[in-house]
Amino acid sequence: LPFIGGVPISIERLRNGLEQLGDSTLVIAPKYRDQSDQEDAVVRVPSLLAMGEKREFRLANIFLARIRKQVRAFRPDVIHLHHPFWLGTLGLRLARRLKVPAVFTYHTRLEHFAHIVPLSGALFRNVVAHWIINRFANRCDSVIVPTPVTRDYIRLIGVDVPVDVQPTGVDTELYCSQVPERLRDLRHKVNPDGRLLLVTAARLSPEKNLSFILRAMAALRDRGAPGFRLLVLGEGDERPRLEAMIEDLDLQDCVRLVGAVPSDEVPSWLTISDIFVFASAAETQGMVVLEAMAAGLPVVAVNSSGIDAFVENRETGYATPEDLEIWTETLHGLMVSNTKREVMGGAAREAAMKHSVEAFSASVLTIYEAAISRKTASQKKDV
Repeated sequence: LPFIGGVPISIERLRNGLEQLGDSTLVIAPKYRDQSDQEDAVVRVPSLLAMGEKREFRLANIFLARIRKQVRAFRPDVIHLHHPFWLGTLGLRLARRLKVPAVFTYHTRLEHFAHIVPLSGALFRNVVAHWIINRFANRCDSVIVPTPVTRDYIRLIGVDVPVDVQPTGVDTELYCSQVPERLRDLRHKVNPDGRLLLVTAARLSPEKNLSFILRAMAALRDRGAPGFRLLVLGEGDERPRLEAMIEDLDLQDCVRLVGAVPSDEVPSWLTISDIFVFASAAETQGMVVLEAMAAGLPVVAVNSSGIDAFVENRETGYATPEDLEIWTETLHGLMVSNTKREVMGGAAREAAMKHSVEAFSASVLTIYEAAISRKTASQKKDV
């Protein structure tokens, strides 16, 4: 944070959960223009280079001696890495120097981000991305992945260190403490004519496949679906292109780009809605899908490794192929059935409640302890 995305939100939840368990944490993160001036246990690193139209992807200056000094002074028992570039590489080197285990969470399918890298897309997808993950993960002591499918993928590309499946948890308390009057006011404000509310939450960038959803909205309108309004929560470089697409498809009346929503307000926006829609195929978990399920929403999504671990077809929602006709038909069927929406939404909420932040943090702590134990045994053997 303040960069809004699945990775920083996952890190923040883990940090909060670990501290509630009595552990001490230190976060090493890039420096952003809009960050808070008062942050406990966070070391900000200036950037050498910022990429993307809004300069949101940053290469931090890993050559600053003070970073190494602050980490050594903290005396960590484990170093947890969340990205295989730059700061991740520095963390791995420090773990080796301090003789503590390095645990790596594989959050992101890098091949889906070829559009921000100055390399051929095919080259990046087929060679560079897999090589980077293989090389980095195998230098770590342990790897965490959010779904079984993601575990199978990194095994396929040659990662052979211990791997644990552990999805990021949901702050379930936020979804259980919504004030009904406030929800009614918000729904009336954004949906005064009482249409069905569809919602999606994603960074406005190509890998999130929002253009697919907009084409589906046009198809729903053309086939005479019940009156609906789509809320798009998120901000990003693609806003101008998506705005132009909304105008070209004449969707101004039924699609609203809400913009960035503070993370503690997202539960309210989800809870007032009726169906969560998602089309990204670039997720390793699709954390926002679990959030929507915690809000009691049935899900209609494009099937991917980050979706099928949580969306059970015909139980908590639908995960379809990336086929516009099939996806639109599936969504239409759910829109016309109040009973399906209610039953699936209830099942979705029940499934999501099993993934609390408390359970997530406790499981990660167990992974840390196992990595520390293996590291200690290995060092004794070497002696």
